[in-house]
Amino acid sequence: MAVTLLAGCTRDKSWLTSPSAKALLGVTAPALLAFDPTERPPDPVPAPEGWRLTVDLARFGELEGGTPALAILLDIDSEPGASMDLWLSDGNGPIARWSGGSTEDYRGDACFQLPLVSKDERSALPLAGTTDHTLTVAFRDATGAVILSTTRGIASFVPQLEGSPGGEVFRNLLACP
Repeated sequence: MAVTLLAGCTRDKSWLTSPSAKALLGVTAPALLAFDPTERPPDPVPAPEGWRLTVDLARFGELEGGTPALAILLDIDSEPGASMDLWLSDGNGPIARWSGGSTEDYRGDACFQLPLVSKDERSALPLAGTTDHTLTVAFRDATGAVILSTTRGIASFVPQLEGSPGGEVFRNLLACP
């Protein structure tokens, strides 16, 4: 009977943090979060020795509970001590920037999602009417110099969100389904 009761219980795992992002960066929350940043994403910089980065996936989708999100899958080899920058841009420039963490010696996939709407649905990243979205993933050394950077187009339909960002919007690197 207990098995039957437990089988009927489903837990929404939408807001759980990403274990692979935590293993890569030591954190899942940003040290810096900016909306409509004035700084531009860095130009591409090839991987230095000991590093490798492929952005296997960057697409608009939803968290398990239906909240619009940006899903990202990295195939990465990293060395210790770099911070990671994520830039979401459209045809007019940067929309949001997430920066933080300190990389570990990591080899493999890192999968995470960034929510585009807050839990209470009062805040959202305004994407309605925007086009030509890209994701830039960059790593900076302790001096702030970009040691690796790549940009990729974002697949899927753009969620037609309106409002202003706040709360959990684009804040925590959440687990993939």
